[in-house]
This record gives sequence, C-alpha cells and structure tokens, in this order.
Amino acid sequence: MSSLDSEAKPDNAGHSVLALTTSHSLVVSSPETFLPDMRKELGIIADLVESYNDELCLLKLMAVQFKTHNHQKLYSYLSGYNHSISEADALFAENALRSEYWKRVMALTDVLPIMSDAKRNEWDKQFTADRYIMPPQVIPDFTADAVVGTVVALLNDRNQFIKERVYDVFQSLSRSHKTNKAFGFSTRMITTGVCEPSKYPWQKLRVDFKESGISPLSELRVICAFFRGEQVKAIHNTKSLVEALVEHEGFRKWICIDGNSIRFRVYKNGSMHIDVHPDIAERLNNILSAIVPLALPADRMAHSKKSLEAFPVLKQCIDFDTRMQLSELMFKNDGDNKWSCWTSLGSLAERKSSSVAADTLRFLGATVTKYDVTFSYDPCEVIRYIGQIGEMPDIVSHQFYPSSCRISEYVSSLLG
Repeated sequence: MSSLDSEAKPDNAGHSVLALTTSHSLVVSSPETFLPDMRKELGIIADLVESYNDELCLLKLMAVQFKTHNHQKLYSYLSGYNHSISEADALFAENALRSEYWKRVMALTDVLPIMSDAKRNEWDKQFTADRYIMPPQVIPDFTADAVVGTVVALLNDRNQFIKERVYDVFQSLSRSHKTNKAFGFSTRMITTGVCEPSKYPWQKLRVDFKESGISPLSELRVICAFFRGEQVKAIHNTKSLVEALVEHEGFRKWICIDGNSIRFRVYKNGSMHIDVHPDIAERLNNILSAIVPLALPADRMAHSKKSLEAFPVLKQCIDFDTRMQLSELMFKNDGDNKWSCWTSLGSLAERKSSSVAADTLRFLGATVTKYDVTFSYDPCEVIRYIGQIGEMPDIVSHQFYPSSCRISEYVSSLLG
C-alpha cells in the first residue's frame, strides 16, 4: 500500500517545524526532535523575515518622504510621472513586497507545482499583489510564525494534492471507452480530442494537436515524476513534444517518454492510448481506490505477463527544466561540419558547476560559450532522445557521430 493512501493532516500552525523537501515522502517529528535537524531551513526563514522587515521599514520611510507635499515634485523628477504618492500606492507597495517574499519562500519547496491548477490559481490570487483590485487586497503578513505555519501545513497537504491530481486525471479519461473504468491505471487509458485534421485552400491536409486533449498526458507526466522521486515542476512542452514525436515515429506507433514511465500512441481520429509503467500504475491505483473504494475491482492487475515483460525498464531522468531548455535549441548547419545555435540559456560558460544544461551539452561534445552552442556533428537526434526519454545516451552504445559514406557502404555490403 502506498504511503499516500493515508490522509495527511496539517500540523498545528503554532508548531515551529519546517520540512523543505523535494522527495516524495514527508517525515514530520515532534518540535523537540525535529528542530535541531531543520536548523538550516529555519535559519533561511529567519533570514528572509529579517530582510523583509528591513526593506519594509525602508519602504515606509520612502513613502512618508514622497507623500510630503514639498517632496512630491522630486518624486516626479525621479519617476518621470507628474503625480503624487497616495495611501493606496503605499499600501500596494507593501503588498507587493510581501508577495515577493512569499514567492521566495514557496520557491524553496515543491508544493506549488504539486497543486492542481485550481488550487494554484487560488494561491496566486491570494498571494500575488494586484494594484487594480477593489477593494484593495491585503497580502498575509510575512512573519516567522505565519511563514512556518503556512509552509508546514502545505507540506503536510502534499499527499492530498497528489491524490486530487490523480483523481482528476482519472476523471478526464474518455467515458466512451470501457477500458478506462475497468482497471484504473493498470490498463490502457484512452483520451480523445488530442488532434483533428484541418485543411486550408493553400495547404495540404494537416493534423492540428490540441492542448486540451493532451492535458491528461501532461498531468500524468507530473504525477509520474513525483513517484520517480524527482523534483516536481510544471511542464509546458507536452504538446510540442507529442507533435515532434508523432511526426518522427508516426501515428499508431507506441512512443515511450520520461524514463519509460509512460508510453502512448496517437490515432488520426484524435484519440490517444496511454500506458503507465506497471510499477507506477499500481501506486496510482492505490490512491484511486482510497478515494473511490468501489471504483476498481479487488484484482486490478490488468497487465498480462507478456505486456509486463514488454514494458521497458524505468530509467532515471534529467530534470524537466533542463530537458525543456534543450528542446528549445534550434541548430543549423554552418558548413565545415559545424552545427550551431544561439542560446538564451544565459551565460552557461560562467556557470559550469551549477548548469545542468551546460554540462549536458558538453557531455554530448558541444562547445558552450556565452552566447552559442556549437557541435561538430548534427545533434538533433540525440537532443530529441534526451527530450523524449530524459536520460543521457550511453556513451558506449550510442553513436553520436554519423558514419562516413565509406564505412556505411562497407557495412551495407556485409549485410547484403
């Protein structure tokens, strides 16, 4: 039984405990035994609160100065606008400052990416400053007690957030296909509305992929990443990934992604068949049966022995952020066996120790400078492989450089 099957209730907000973690298990101890182990995280909170208080005092002093009648014209000189500072302006400035610090704290956890879209939008609405909301909003105070209590409660609710997302994916499956209800995530799932044909007078018949139809697959990718023990991040490239892979592999072909945790195939009628790796599917079914006990039969292992053996082995993945960055690189042949790409990844050469993207490119044989990436071979295929599977290609078995014509012709003659 999965550890997510038990309900997780928030600790008392007054307890000074915090767990800044990205793993898929959360262990909370009593304050007496927990505090010494989490001293570093509590120190980060204390530093942020101290920095916030310092900036808040400075902000209030500046507001008082610029609200003084004699100083209003000086503010106009600085800002370039001919208006004064009002009480509403000062209130918004304080809200904006609190909002920034709340975002800094939440960036230390993986809670927001785990939330469903509805809950994340609700959070953003409460903690994002907006100058034009009437009546003026008030962002919650940024104090040590408020921060620790809120973050601990959210961390303890992570399990519930995952449960809700699993159930939402199950609910989004096609109602017209019986396999979607028989065995939950242990059998083939079908979603519709993935693509539709379109034809314009000046174009050939083409297939347009729809974000709404692909969203269940995108949600599954997030959930499977959680169960692989990876840091959960929002995924924005599922539609473009599916488009590229279907163009490369074709319709009606099984395509594995994300460390072989998911495989799918797309049909021209707009339906998509999805299989989840059996190891992860059983854990998802444990969650589903806890939410809706009668939704699944007691014997819910629908995968046959043959299909279990055919499913590829799970692999460790590079993080989604790096893979999405790499997939955005567009290389062109500059001649003389050089493929280059201007990069917006930042000064990769200056962040050798911290940039996974830069390290990945260098491992593949690239020369990474401040503004571009250069290969001595066409890297498109290997970049596609990393974006699809998420693992680094094996340096022994993977052929990075294409064979010369002489070798290709010789091997072809041997094969007859």
